[in-house]
Amino acid sequence: MQIPGYTLIKKINSGGMATVYLATQHSVGRTVALKIMKPSLDKDPEFHQRFQREATIVGQLSHPNIIPIYDIGRHEGFNYISMEFLSKGSLEEKILQGIATGHALEIALGIAAALEHAHSKGYVHRDIKPENILFREDGSPVLTDFGIARTIKSKANMTQVGAVIGTPYYMSPEQAKGENSDGRSDLYSLGVMLYEMLTGKRPFQADSSLALGIKHIHEQAPKLPLNLFALQPILDKLLAKKAEQRFQTARELIAELEPIANNKTLLVSSNGSKSLLLLKALGALLVQDLQYFARKFLGLLQTIQQKISGSPAAPAIIASAHMDQTLIAAPVARHHPTSDIFSDTRNKLHWVYGSLGLIVLLSLGAVLFDGQPSAGTREQWAQLSANENDTSEITSSARDHLLPLTINPIPAEARVRILNIKEKYSTGMPLAPAAYHVEISHPGYTTKTKWIRLNERNQTWDIALQKSAQAANPNQLPIPEMVEVYNGQFLMGDANGNSVNTVTLENDFLISRYEITFNEYDFFALATNRALPEDMGWGRGERPVINISWDDAIAYANWLSKTTGKHYRLPTAAEWEYAARGNTTSSYWWGNNEDDAQERANCRYGCKSLWGTFFNNKTQPVGSFPPNDFGIHDTAGNVAEWLNDCADKTPASACLKRAVRGGSFTSKVESVAVYSQIAITASKSRKSVGFRLVQEIPLQQQLDNESTNENRPRRRSIFREISDSIFKRDN
Repeated sequence: MQIPGYTLIKKINSGGMATVYLATQHSVGRTVALKIMKPSLDKDPEFHQRFQREATIVGQLSHPNIIPIYDIGRHEGFNYISMEFLSKGSLEEKILQGIATGHALEIALGIAAALEHAHSKGYVHRDIKPENILFREDGSPVLTDFGIARTIKSKANMTQVGAVIGTPYYMSPEQAKGENSDGRSDLYSLGVMLYEMLTGKRPFQADSSLALGIKHIHEQAPKLPLNLFALQPILDKLLAKKAEQRFQTARELIAELEPIANNKTLLVSSNGSKSLLLLKALGALLVQDLQYFARKFLGLLQTIQQKISGSPAAPAIIASAHMDQTLIAAPVARHHPTSDIFSDTRNKLHWVYGSLGLIVLLSLGAVLFDGQPSAGTREQWAQLSANENDTSEITSSARDHLLPLTINPIPAEARVRILNIKEKYSTGMPLAPAAYHVEISHPGYTTKTKWIRLNERNQTWDIALQKSAQAANPNQLPIPEMVEVYNGQFLMGDANGNSVNTVTLENDFLISRYEITFNEYDFFALATNRALPEDMGWGRGERPVINISWDDAIAYANWLSKTTGKHYRLPTAAEWEYAARGNTTSSYWWGNNEDDAQERANCRYGCKSLWGTFFNNKTQPVGSFPPNDFGIHDTAGNVAEWLNDCADKTPASACLKRAVRGGSFTSKVESVAVYSQIAITASKSRKSVGFRLVQEIPLQQQLDNESTNENRPRRRSIFREISDSIFKRDN
């Protein structure tokens, strides 16, 4: 092969599009990297366009951390680009050898600076990975390969082809879903690469590109080792699943990362710092053990009292009714003739309490000095005290113990507080699996507090506030919050049975995000002099309205339509199932596994919800469980929902029974499947049945929306449906 003006010395790299040669440029006598496009792709206009694009983009970028272009040309069917030769290899090679923490941060800062420059010029790289980071003689990192880059304003969707060329290990969630991406997608990829530099491992591993994509979309990355805890907030923000929760610009990342990189004391690596962490972890471990022993002593004291007095001891308070999680509380004393004997026994144990108290104070001092959560301290202690060559499994266990909690308030700028911990809330903050009391507040809205359960299944919560005027002013009509659902086609029914039909919904529609609440229905009842429905003593307010018939629900929809001038009605079975599925093809919106109903649905048998018990199930406030992918809450359990459809297959004039979907707090878990339906007499009301509404969108408005926004995001996703069919969403 001959390229005029160059002498090829040797091949140094080869990829799917091109081969890179070490060459000498005759005109200036310098050594260059000559990238030559493969001839077999020359006739493919798409790949030819990509090759030319790289030269055009890089030619417009001038930055020390972006590879410069010397020359571009074409000779006898060979397209070529002449670039700077970077002699110190790639980041991929350095990761295999191991990278010191400080050096990893320097590399990340260099690439972030390159991205800041590229993004400011309007270009998104879209293929950030270790193979595309090369090094000069002085060790400075250089970003290369802009072959699948595009302008930020471009509407061309080339992600699918890019997914073939690029590496799925480093793709952002929006790339994996085939959606348009911007500079924040590059920052996500940089976050994946930073994690790999710091730990030597990629955060996500899978056997196929599709499985990797699913992990990028749904799974949280493992936590960093304890000695890198100062970097965890930055990494959490880089790897946020939603682009709006990440750093919005590379400059923001640099501003937070640079002080840590410059302040070596924040990166725990010295023996002294490690010893300090050992002391703190040991202190937290002692607190856990002392709590255990204290409960044992309380039990012992109660047993002694019971044996002496012959009457049962008053129970010690371990947790309040509101889950305040009080760890230790004194038993309630009862006067008894033999109380003096018991008092003597208790006095003999005073020295034990004194000793325990002293150790507790010392241990708490160590933990409070650290300021880190004490959960998982057994794993942290094992990790810190183990041999550095044998900590891989222990480190993984320690990371798995804490989970990232993400609260997405609506409106997004609302303030989020967690009332039962001292730490200030931050998006994705690591916490132990437990119940947390969350408060959401914002001017102009009614403050909302609710208990949530953080576990492996539920790490992200969407919580919407109500306009304060609706709740505070009894004369202000409360309007149900609606979610837009775009038209589409889906498989309706049980995919494992014989009742599956392909159904097409021709029109977009709005459906209420939550089941209609007592707040909303009571306003209607008072305005129309109707009897208020019974709440069973569970409370009204934001709980779903119950004990109403189908006729009552229709009356409310008609009244709301007349009052607002908009068309409200009950959903059809097809509309309800399409919305309840939330973009899935499985039996439940979360998958096919009934065991995963825990903390996702409120039902009596099989859901194992936070509030459910065998004898005392009841409704919960709307939004107490996570939403499906459409942002719709409580389509599984809580209360079953009236539909517009006739259930007894008779003419509408004689339709005595109506369809009811979704299951309720009295149901078995299999009855909350998206296709499950029962029939109830329209004139009857039950404590387990409520409803939600559909609001029709005028046809002209739909046409106007389509004409002004042809590229609007669709809620249906081919990627999601393919992954559902392959994995059955059991993982």
